Amino acid sequence: MTSYRNALGLMLVIALVSAAALSQSPPASPPDPLTVTTDTPEYCNNLAARVAAAQHSRAAAQPEAQRLADEGQQMCDAGLIRGGLARLRRALLLLDSAK
Repeated sequence: MTSYRNALGLMLVIALVSAAALSQSPPASPPDPLTVTTDTPEYCNNLAARVAAAQHSRAAAQPEAQRLADEGQQMCDAGLIRGGLARLRRALLLLDSAK
């Protein structure tokens, strides 16, 4: 019976020490602020600028990303905002995944 109590006491001490160690971990960083976007020509231009900056920062050109960016910009210019944004987003995803 004594060994059972000793084992139980040891497990309790380990659990308390583990809980104390976990509670003293540094606080999580706050999440990035949400950006509200709308299907507007201004957002098309903003996204096209982000794609251009991402392309500029990459050493190797990605033809698929360039094609999507060109199509997206053309669609935005023609008033086909949603389709243009979709292509620009895909281009940005391709560029970001190539880091």
